[in-house]
Amino acid sequence: MNALYGIGLKIASTVMFAIMLALIKYTAETMPIGEVVFFRCLFAIPPLFLVTALQGDWRDCIRTNNPWSHVRRSVVGATSMFCWFTSITLLPLPEATAISFINPMMIVALAAIFLKETVRAYRWTAVAVSFVGVLIILSPRLAASSGDVGLLGAILCLASTFLGGLAGILIRMMTKTEKSSAIVFYFFVTATLFSSVSAYWGWIMPDARTFGLMVLAGVFGGLGQILMTKSYSMAEASLIAPFDYVNVVWNVVIGIVLFSEYPSHAVLAGGSIVVLAGLFVVYRERQLGVSRKVERQVKSV
Repeated sequence: MNALYGIGLKIASTVMFAIMLALIKYTAETMPIGEVVFFRCLFAIPPLFLVTALQGDWRDCIRTNNPWSHVRRSVVGATSMFCWFTSITLLPLPEATAISFINPMMIVALAAIFLKETVRAYRWTAVAVSFVGVLIILSPRLAASSGDVGLLGAILCLASTFLGGLAGILIRMMTKTEKSSAIVFYFFVTATLFSSVSAYWGWIMPDARTFGLMVLAGVFGGLGQILMTKSYSMAEASLIAPFDYVNVVWNVVIGIVLFSEYPSHAVLAGGSIVVLAGLFVVYRERQLGVSRKVERQVKSV
């Protein structure tokens, strides 16, 4: 365990994901979403194989004890990705990012429902507060005319967050028997196949520049996934998790510099509430982890 190394890897992963998201948003303005998802997932596979081979055995990517669990998780994750990529074409990047940070709250609620985890009043309060933050972010959309495509984008972003939380629960269940490299690999493969079906409704032949950008989106996304997974093996999750919110900085900067998208007052206020609620949950997890560690030490004595 190396805390500083783990934190560095986590921050590096947020940079990779931010670059990927900027490339996705740019290319999705002219390319079908299904095609963008296809290239993002297809070209994330080579970096995964390469890094897994350098760290040990590339066959860890394909070994599985429960193939159907991969199918279930991958379909949920791919659907979440479709919703997410579509939402960032309809919403300013800072707004979509702020809404997406309700994901930890989704996992808390879903863990209580599906995994029967004990969720006490503090964390349920944080979940409720985070939803208030999301309502503040959505308030201008809810008050807008029915023709506002941003409202559809917000709905898709929320759907993506819910499905992403569900995928997180499925991954927790899978880690008992499956290696992380296999979970990532089968997700990319399934999402690639899943997105290729959208060719039936029409794809566009990309020019060399757009093709190159979509390939880079896949490579940066794959590297981000690898760095993030590695970071959680180097330090405690409760220490690493808060650095997820560094994404806010990168995405706000990218939104302003590349797309002239400035966060509104509602996004700043509601997003701050969501982030603070998420950080509180991480803090509580860390406190509970310390308490459980002390209890184990006392029992061992």
